[in-house]
Amino acid sequence: MFAGLLNKGIRGSLVLLSIIFVTTAIVLYFAPKSLEVNNYPNVFYNYFSQKLTNKLFIVVLNFLFIGIGVLLISFIAVKQEVVDKQNYFPVFIFLLLSIVSVNPNQLTPQIFTNVFILYSIYKLLDTYRKENVLSQLFEAAFWLGISAYITISSIISFPLFFIVLLILRPFYWRDWAIAILGFIAPIFICESIAYLSDYSQWYLFKSVGVFLQFLKPPSLSEYYLPLTAFLVITLLFAVFQNLVRGFGNTVKKQKAKIILFWFLFFATFGFFSGGANSSSIILIYAFPLSFFIGDFLYGLKQTKIANTILVFFLLCVLVVFLGEYNVM
Repeated sequence: MFAGLLNKGIRGSLVLLSIIFVTTAIVLYFAPKSLEVNNYPNVFYNYFSQKLTNKLFIVVLNFLFIGIGVLLISFIAVKQEVVDKQNYFPVFIFLLLSIVSVNPNQLTPQIFTNVFILYSIYKLLDTYRKENVLSQLFEAAFWLGISAYITISSIISFPLFFIVLLILRPFYWRDWAIAILGFIAPIFICESIAYLSDYSQWYLFKSVGVFLQFLKPPSLSEYYLPLTAFLVITLLFAVFQNLVRGFGNTVKKQKAKIILFWFLFFATFGFFSGGANSSSIILIYAFPLSFFIGDFLYGLKQTKIANTILVFFLLCVLVVFLGEYNVM
């Protein structure tokens, strides 16, 4: 079934991924309600979300960034050789996690933030064993800095940036100096605009203070509990598989797995951020989950077992959709 297509690379997976993408976009457009409400203390998100009320435009914009995120996951998986080239399970899992977590009636900020974070990680991975990468490091840091103005919880990725840099490259002071300038640049631009417009000055620093002050347990929806339980259990199996079999057959794959473990660790702070709910937590963890679980499914020798696990995954996703249609 699905497993037979997802282990054949882009040729086997493209039609399946396209059908899921288009079908779920239509399904969410007609969904009568959303299970959760996005409630973030982010000035820019709140401003734009209040201006955009047309449901068609909201769904199109959300799915546009889901599509970009899926494309970046594909580039990270294949071009950066994080997994085998025929393994499209991570792309499939990331797509479904993004779709099931998107709000049909509101812009979903973590969808937008994930695109900037994934692009930053792609640029960082692309610097491995290369020289003259200062422009790539600046670009990676710049867009990661921009993401904090969309969802403040993305600041958890700031220290991760430098950990990834240490994992991938020997320490060069120029690399670090350019990366720091990349983080400073969007702050300087936004603060200059804020000063000239006399609106929301020192926004980022105030938001960081609010983020750290209001760390608390998230509000969880019962409709997401089956999916959450599935992801946790499958992740544990995937981690165990990695510990037994090793992190990969190349140095770059091994380094990528270490980066994913660090991402899981720092995502914990997003779990306790103020305003976090089930869907936002799934989106925060979507990047490492898609690769760990995807690699686990690809490594299963029995296709029937992989298909059975995917059926449970789809049933958990279906529970969320049924909740949005008031069936459950």
